[in-house]
Amino acid sequence: MILITIINFTHKILKLKKVEYIIVGQGVAGSCMAMKLLQENKSFVVIDNHFHKASAIAAGIFNPVVLKRFSIVWNATKQIQRLQEVFGQFEKLLNKKYIYNFSVYRIFNDEQEKKTWIKKATTHPDLIDYLSTETEQLNSYSSIKNPIGSGEVLHTGRVDLTNLLIDFKNYLVEKNNFIDETFDFSELKLENNQAMYKNIEADKIIFAEGFNILNNPYFKNLPVIGVKGEVLKIETNAKLPKAVVKGKEFLMPLGKNQYFVGATYDRDNVNYENTEGAKQYLIDGVQNFFEDNFEVVEQHASIRSTVVDRRPIIGAHPTYQQLICLNGMGTRGTMLAPVMVDDLYDFLENQQPIDKEANIERFYDKF
Repeated sequence: MILITIINFTHKILKLKKVEYIIVGQGVAGSCMAMKLLQENKSFVVIDNHFHKASAIAAGIFNPVVLKRFSIVWNATKQIQRLQEVFGQFEKLLNKKYIYNFSVYRIFNDEQEKKTWIKKATTHPDLIDYLSTETEQLNSYSSIKNPIGSGEVLHTGRVDLTNLLIDFKNYLVEKNNFIDETFDFSELKLENNQAMYKNIEADKIIFAEGFNILNNPYFKNLPVIGVKGEVLKIETNAKLPKAVVKGKEFLMPLGKNQYFVGATYDRDNVNYENTEGAKQYLIDGVQNFFEDNFEVVEQHASIRSTVVDRRPIIGAHPTYQQLICLNGMGTRGTMLAPVMVDDLYDFLENQQPIDKEANIERFYDKF
């Protein structure tokens, strides 16, 4: 009996795995965090069941300009530079192409919009590098209706997040850095500023769960708002530019005559169901400026994680400092994730302060 007990105890010790970090969630934020840890030679494991991930169906557009108001995005230049570097690292690691650089064309609704665009493109110091003064680039495409013209945004493009996330997961699986399961909080034990999850001991657990953070007992009171988004993939033989066209909706090339259309914003019906109403809304929206035949070949729905003040939430839990939040990327995860991961890593490893606009401390009163 004593011998059996010793053998069982020894077996448990042998199964124990110690890492510096556990990352919960392998969306764009969790993946960028994992890439950062790879670059810094830190030990980690990623846990995710890949259920309804917003990043996996996202357009992956990076665009430094708010197209509704023609204003610059928060920290835009830093974000654009860093995303090229970080997603370039994914390309090098996985030996595949994910970054596609092309312009975004914003169709003008009236003459006043056109005048405002040209004025900002020539006089606004933050926008001069990003807004072209040319307004007739789409005139040679007969299927696009833009009687007043369009504004071209420069230094834009997309990251193919759908394939990147799949390929990176496969890489992590191969390296034994991935566990395909739903994180079970009943298996989490916190003591001595360490975290034990099942047989894994970690210095820190980084929760990059997106909307699912509202089911996290440690962070569920954060002011995260779920916004449902539905998107379409369409197919057409029409001649279109190798660029994003933004009318009432986004029309973005995916290759092989297929295009991304979207996305809707639904704060009232926060679920993962495809709806005929959203489908028709998107069809009507693209037909508002695209005058050619097309076929809807796919429809997807997911939930974005947004925050009341439209800034990410990163940093440590006020009581359990080994639990870390990496959340709230909203509709700009492709741009925000790389720089937010840098800030979070510097906070965790180098005791550097987090940008106050993104610091979780602004919501400590919610705990």
